[in-house]
Amino acid sequence: MKLRDRRTRERAARFLVEGKRELMHAFEAGWELDHLFVTETARADDLAGRVAERGGRVIEVTGDVFAKIAVRDDRDGWLGVFVAPDLAADRLRLPAEPLVLATLGVEKPGNLGALLRSADAFGADALIVEGGTDLLNPNVVRSSLGCLFTVPVGVAPAGTLLEWLRGRGLRIVAATPDGTGPPDRTDFSGAVAIVVGAEAAGLPADSRGAADSRVRIPMRGRADSLNVSVAAAVLLYEADRQRAR
Repeated sequence: MKLRDRRTRERAARFLVEGKRELMHAFEAGWELDHLFVTETARADDLAGRVAERGGRVIEVTGDVFAKIAVRDDRDGWLGVFVAPDLAADRLRLPAEPLVLATLGVEKPGNLGALLRSADAFGADALIVEGGTDLLNPNVVRSSLGCLFTVPVGVAPAGTLLEWLRGRGLRIVAATPDGTGPPDRTDFSGAVAIVVGAEAAGLPADSRGAADSRVRIPMRGRADSLNVSVAAAVLLYEADRQRAR
């Protein structure tokens, strides 16, 4: 299906969501479904009926046809074409003292999906990424297990992420190997953004220097870094723990 290609998705303003669980999250969050491809077995499900009741077009196809249009190998007979929404960060309505996860240069769909899952699990109020990040990639949808639709997401213009965060009154905590303190000695109260960097290089020096504080995660082994999604999960857990007190 041509919507696997980013340029095609952007021109058509449509993107793919495959899998019943992911479709349910998107549908229940109010994302606009253009049409839904289902196999005969899936067509009999209540969700297909709910989609039809809301005016969505439900198209039943054979298993062979579905195999040709599906993105995933572990297909379950559900594939939706959704209208791509406006993801501009400026459209977000954050609470008075939000906990935000922000990324600089993170591009791998698997990592973006895992970051969304951690943001959902630990109560982040939003995930903010820089312009150029493809949040509607089918593999982001898949690896997020549908959390793309449960966590508010926003895209800040390229090169302006830290400026955007500061403009919303957020204190910036940068995750870096040379941080000044571990997570349990870092203040995550109030309006705060945890900023994590690219998979290989981490945060650039100017971004580290512009942060209000820098946090490091102590490690006992020989590895000099953690996967970005793992590091973010550790920091979000500690932030949630502090904020729940």
